[in-house]
Amino acid sequence: MISINKKDNCCGCYACVNVCPKDCISMEEDSEGFNYPCVDKSKCVDCTLCEKVCPIINKDKVAQGSNEEDNTYVAYTKNATVRKNSSSGGMFTELAESVLKNNGVVFGCAFDDDFNAHHIMVNNSSDLEKLRGSKYIQSHIENTYEEAERLLKNGQLVLFSGVACQIAGLNSYLRKDYNNLITVDVLCHGVPSGKAWRKYIDDNQKRHNAKLNKYYFRNKDNGWKVFTVKQMYMDNQGESSPFNKDSFMQLFLGEVCLRPSCHNCRFKDIRRPSDITLGDCWGVQNYMPEMDDDKGTSVVIAHTKKGVNILNSVKNNLVIKKAKLDRALPPTADSRKSVLPHKNREIFFKQLNEGKSVDELAILVKDRFKKPNIIKRIKRKAKKIIKG
Repeated sequence: MISINKKDNCCGCYACVNVCPKDCISMEEDSEGFNYPCVDKSKCVDCTLCEKVCPIINKDKVAQGSNEEDNTYVAYTKNATVRKNSSSGGMFTELAESVLKNNGVVFGCAFDDDFNAHHIMVNNSSDLEKLRGSKYIQSHIENTYEEAERLLKNGQLVLFSGVACQIAGLNSYLRKDYNNLITVDVLCHGVPSGKAWRKYIDDNQKRHNAKLNKYYFRNKDNGWKVFTVKQMYMDNQGESSPFNKDSFMQLFLGEVCLRPSCHNCRFKDIRRPSDITLGDCWGVQNYMPEMDDDKGTSVVIAHTKKGVNILNSVKNNLVIKKAKLDRALPPTADSRKSVLPHKNREIFFKQLNEGKSVDELAILVKDRFKKPNIIKRIKRKAKKIIKG
């Protein structure tokens, strides 16, 4: 029976929920706003399947890629519209479209009407927009591992995207490799509290006296490097702010509201559990300036033969160049190592549960956003990495 004795030993991947033959495991939110498995002991038959598929308990058994040094690229799509509407270079859309054109399906993260994040399956290009763009909250996998397995067993081509722990959860749940499965993980800073996110949305809707209609974590109206957070409301009001001025992004990037397992991530490594890794190629203007026009450039790492094959199938749609792994994704990047929790993390959750607004809570991380501002710090850090 799955039992979480330490919060950092659960990444919230839902593998245990999907595998349980008695449906006796549910995910329940704790006081910080993170979901953990809860077992109905009256239904449990002690089959231990939940333990056998946990990617953290079985970390050493989770398949990981190899040969990343030879298969690292800097790239972006030639489709200007797709690139504009994507968080970085539009690579996810190109891979997904390739699968859809071959009568496949794509799983990924989408908002619901209340801006909670869930994994869904799409089987047409028009719905692919729901999955496009970064969503800096944890997506509820729910029963999509089961759904993907059913399709795989029926011979359907499946692309499953998520952060590394979600891909590890899928692989562990499936317990075998499928030739018709392509997995894509997106580089991850960590996942913030769902409770903090809902409080932020609620605060903003009250301030505008209108329901939120659209939300973009990564709007590129002012460029890719200094992206803006953009909100649109039902009464046609809109609001945009630089990412380092938005209170929720400050909390997220300030590492004060992340899931405990994110501070001890087992999957932040070069060797990932996916076929392909995608992310922003920060610092590309210094390393490979010909690939930077401030419209979004991706780092792409193929870990497996399947990853190499699907990347080759879309190369005609890309501007792409081979890159050195440690330049395109430096060892100092927080997507390669766990970030430390902010010293005010405990205070943050105490005050969140006392009802303080997210704007008020952002004061707790003001030390991370002093001058020189975060944009200058990122640029300075990138230059040091390139020179090093």
